Amino acid sequence: MRSIGQHLVDAWPRLYRYALTLTREPDAARDLMQQSALKALSTRTTPREPRAARAYLFQIVRHAWIDRIRRSRIRNEDDLLDWPDEGFDDRLIEAIAVRQAFTALDTPCRSVVTCVDVEGLSYQETAERLGIPIGTVMSRLHRARRIMLHRIAGPSEGSEVS
Repeated sequence: MRSIGQHLVDAWPRLYRYALTLTREPDAARDLMQQSALKALSTRTTPREPRAARAYLFQIVRHAWIDRIRRSRIRNEDDLLDWPDEGFDDRLIEAIAVRQAFTALDTPCRSVVTCVDVEGLSYQETAERLGIPIGTVMSRLHRARRIMLHRIAGPSEGSEVS
């Protein structure tokens, strides 16, 4: 009868490749393998058949990886909870949100918003500058403002952006 240590030595290359697939980093894979090996060697009951022992070792690596991800998420959530509430300029955050929503618009809508809301042109002046009918200016402006509002404030009940 082989010990779990012998099964571990035999399966080590395959287990390492699996850990590398999970972590995508050699150092993290080695750490995961070390943690998994310690867990495997510290268990009292292990499968006796080689195939079952190998499956058991892969399961240990997988569970160690899942535990590591969970711990990482909890740590990251704790870091966010410690973030200071003061010191932010709401106007700056609003300006960034508006800029991101604006740049996400398609070119025709962005052109109309630039003319009307940024440069302060009238609908007629915008229509003349862009060479489009005034009705098109109004519909593009309405659609652009609705899209930007949806991106900034999030969807409200019954509103659909198309």
